[in-house]
Amino acid sequence: MYTRKTLETEIAVELRRGGALQVETPIPFLTHMVETLLKYAGLGGSVAARELRRLDDGHHVIEDVAIALGRALDALMGERKGISRFGWAAVPMDDSFALAAVDLGGRPYWVVKAKLPDVSIGGYPLRMFPHFVRTLAAEAKATIHIYTRGADPHHKVEAAHKALGLALRQAMAPGDSPSTKGVLG
Repeated sequence: MYTRKTLETEIAVELRRGGALQVETPIPFLTHMVETLLKYAGLGGSVAARELRRLDDGHHVIEDVAIALGRALDALMGERKGISRFGWAAVPMDDSFALAAVDLGGRPYWVVKAKLPDVSIGGYPLRMFPHFVRTLAAEAKATIHIYTRGADPHHKVEAAHKALGLALRQAMAPGDSPSTKGVLG
């Protein structure tokens, strides 16, 4: 279990491979996206987020959930031995299409290519989506690339979370952790 408590938020994340999943945040669309990401990644456990002091439009909750989720993913992978390391997925969702690729080799980097309007969906300002991915990549020590296109911004972001989840599932699958250096990171 990883917990993060600040003056603004309190986040608790427990992840395991498979099993039941419970996600609760004060931002309905964030809850939906975290559930989607973890379900498609084949992960179970719980994510509980509370906002202790309302300061803005959800920035701190979204950021702190990404920090806690990334650190919990990092802990779940341990030394990253015996995983496939790389994963990728393409997800069509109605009018939208998303590609995601990950490297769980221990070196954080991120790219998000998504044209999103400056609106909020279910309390989630879409301008926070790249920040969520950047923070997740940094804390999980992962390289994450996401490309999404489409007309409906909800579908674009949801397809991106599904693709990222599937890419993580593939990268975390048993494998030989390939590296020409002989070590990851």
